[in-house]
Amino acid sequence: MVILDRMKCPVCRTSTFRRVVAGEREIDCCTACGALWFDYGEIRELTEGRVPVAPGAADTPAPPEPPPPGARPGALLSRMRAEAASLFCPRCGAPLTAVDFQHTGIPVFPCTDCEGIFAPRSAAANIASRFRFLREHGAQYKALGETLAREEGKRRAAAPSGFDGGGSMTVPLPLVVPLADDAPPVRTYPVVTGLLIVVAAALYIVGQVRGAPLLLPGGLSGLPAGTGFAPGVPKLSLLVAPFLQSGILPLAVGSLFLFVLGDNVEDRMGSVAYFFFYLFCGLCAGMAHVLWGKAGGAQAQSAPGAVAGIVGAYLVFFPNVTIKAYGMGRMLTLPAYLFCCAWLVAIFLLGPAGPLESLVDPARLSLPGNLAGFGAGIFGAILWRCYEPAAS
Repeated sequence: MVILDRMKCPVCRTSTFRRVVAGEREIDCCTACGALWFDYGEIRELTEGRVPVAPGAADTPAPPEPPPPGARPGALLSRMRAEAASLFCPRCGAPLTAVDFQHTGIPVFPCTDCEGIFAPRSAAANIASRFRFLREHGAQYKALGETLAREEGKRRAAAPSGFDGGGSMTVPLPLVVPLADDAPPVRTYPVVTGLLIVVAAALYIVGQVRGAPLLLPGGLSGLPAGTGFAPGVPKLSLLVAPFLQSGILPLAVGSLFLFVLGDNVEDRMGSVAYFFFYLFCGLCAGMAHVLWGKAGGAQAQSAPGAVAGIVGAYLVFFPNVTIKAYGMGRMLTLPAYLFCCAWLVAIFLLGPAGPLESLVDPARLSLPGNLAGFGAGIFGAILWRCYEPAAS
């Protein structure tokens, strides 16, 4: 047994690691608590069954157990993220984070600097058990999947075109919207997020009551696309447009994004900084729409671009948080970085020539506007992360 004097277990805080042979590699194991440390790429030795786990921890393979009734999805991961705040990488000393290992529901603690992974004894045992079960039953799952695919193909071939087997038409909306997330609970009430939703809804209702949407300064119904800042486009309109929506569906979608994602961004940045950050993203989106939007396109509000900035900031702050979402007629559960990829695909699908543009939003923000807001959110959040430790 070889003790690694310079590596301390993140849990035990002492130099109790020893090396155990796993295939052609050596894995670091804590002699006190049984936790394992995997350098970059070494965790494959665990998933492929070459790492000896603690005796009795996972002696027999078993299928994944369903969560107890009433348990909040991701509750364990949320708790582990809170615990990760006090854990540091035994290799380089950087803070550890908690992620869902390959969407198995088993939390592990990776280091974003050296890309190693710290797995407590229970997590390592559960991963070994889960993947051993999949290896031993892979052939049965493959056969079952092929059978289901054949039956689904027969059903679709027998169903009338454009209809499902029950005779109801399927028209999936080309939208990707978050429904819930697994981010850590917010520490303070998201005042600004709530006010942004209330103000947008109130302004829309006022426009409906008076029979015409509220106008921007200068009498514009929205920011013109691709005209540049001509004399008829007052700069003040850029400050008002981030708080207006062009329809009931954009209002509902934008409010849902803010409700699900905005509260965590506000909690991370603070209410005052979050408000100006939202306004900054809206300004960038509005300017991009006016300067680079397709000439002759619809006059649009920049609120979707400001919301896109919140999505970009969420991607930077919480890239591995699990998000439950609706997308293209399906319910999805996927990490934040994949959710943002799906959202970007939907943005491109609903570009100036999008097939369902008029149905979803007849006066939507241009693609340059959305991308500028998203990019401004990413850039601003990266800057915030760089100066956050000094600010705190």
